[in-house]
Amino acid sequence: MNAATARERQLRALGVAPLQLRPRPVAPAIAAASAPAAPAATGPAVIRRLALQPDRAELTDPAVNKMYTALTAAVGKAGLQIVRVCDVAHDPTAAVMLFGAAPLPEGVPPLRVLRADPLRVLCSDRERKRLLWERMQALGRGEAG
Repeated sequence: MNAATARERQLRALGVAPLQLRPRPVAPAIAAASAPAAPAATGPAVIRRLALQPDRAELTDPAVNKMYTALTAAVGKAGLQIVRVCDVAHDPTAAVMLFGAAPLPEGVPPLRVLRADPLRVLCSDRERKRLLWERMQALGRGEAG
């Protein structure tokens, strides 16, 4: 947890709402003069945070539910931070992994939506489960997903 997050939690624990700073609008001439000459990275941002969105109908099976719980714990072991799906829309370093027929989350760009096999298939097929684990590890290393 970084210092900003710790400070925000401490303020919330004290009952104080931390200030959300917004950039002030700048005149076009000033904005053009202060704009960098060349962007540092033109490709997609590296994924550091991952949200999992299962198909809710699959979670009624206890075995599938247990495996999904293990998958959420595995995100941290793969070198990623687990986040909520609603937090992905405004974070360029976050992505959503959808399982099976899970609906697409609103506000998340399609480039940051990763599709995975249905949880029932992963529960019964070790090879696909291993491939999913390798994919999560590759994301944790900063490789393309």
